Formats: sequence, structure tokens, C-alpha cells
Amino acid sequence: MWVSFLSYAITTTLSPGPNNILVLNAISNNGMKRSKQLIFGVYFGFFSVMVICGMFSVVLAKYIPTAMPYMKYIGCAYILWLAYYTAISKPSSSDAEEGSTSFMRGFILQFVNVKIILWGITIFTGYVLPYYSSFAAVASFIVLATIIGDGATHLWAIAGVILHKIINKYWRPINLMMALLLVYSALSLILK
Repeated sequence: MWVSFLSYAITTTLSPGPNNILVLNAISNNGMKRSKQLIFGVYFGFFSVMVICGMFSVVLAKYIPTAMPYMKYIGCAYILWLAYYTAISKPSSSDAEEGSTSFMRGFILQFVNVKIILWGITIFTGYVLPYYSSFAAVASFIVLATIIGDGATHLWAIAGVILHKIINKYWRPINLMMALLLVYSALSLILK
């Protein structure tokens, strides 16, 4: 169970998705210092979604078929908006747009990011609840899932720092590539 769980959890969180692409783009355009609030928003929002998935996974699993079509379209629309923003964004000057790296932007993304919602539900319904049912076990997996998810996002943030000069030099094709990855991510939500 642990090998399967860790393989799924780590591979999925390291793949390109809204969190990873948004953080990479923000850091490469605005730097780590100015993107800190956005990253904290992603981290705290991710933790909040894991708490919801962990504590209500049984209820969510029962009602998800009726809610998922709406969540998919809301998530798709938001991710497409992020793709548009990523495609038109330029490396920032000292007077960068305040909202582009805000805590709330990163936080809100988590609640429409169907990828992590499904990831959390899959972890709790497929890997946790069949084997563990105590509050302590669920709470431990909430923390573990958050560490894995936020750790993957942080690796993308580090890539943004390391590749900052290259990304700023070739910002247009890189932003378009990241926007296309976001469009793919959004469309894969509604085409599955």
C-alpha cells in the first residue's frame, strides 16, 4: 500500500498542473521575494483542501458524482483564465501588479483546482480509509499529503529561481508553453 500510495502521490504532484505552473511563472517573472505571498496562499489553500478531503472523504465520495460536473467547469474556467494571464504576462518591473502574487490568488486556486481535489479524495478513499480509520491516522495523512503536495510545488518554485535568467530572456515562448500546459490541464478536466 505504501509503495503504491507514494508512487501515486509523488508522481501526480510533480506533474505540471495549475499550482506548479502558476508558481513557476510567478517566481520567474517576479522573483521569490515578491511571490512569497502567492506561494503561502498555495500552501495554506492546499492544506485547507486536504483537511476537507480528509475529514469529509466519505461524504464527498457519496455526493461527488452530482457536484463534479459543476466543479469541473468552474475549475476549467479558472484554469483557462490563469492560462490567459500566463500567456500575456511579461517579466515584471519594480511596479508589478499587486494581485498577481497575492495570497488570495494562490489560496482560491486550491478550491477550484480539481486536480488536487480529486488527488485528495483518491488518497483518502483509495489509500487511507480502506486501511486506517482513526482520527489520528486521517490527520497524519492530511499532514503527509500536504507535505508531498507543497513539496512538489516548492520544487517548481526552486526551478523558477534557478531558471529565472533563462525564463526572463525567453519569456514569450516559455509563457506561451506554460499557458498551453494550463489549457491542456483545463481541457483534460472536462474531456475525461
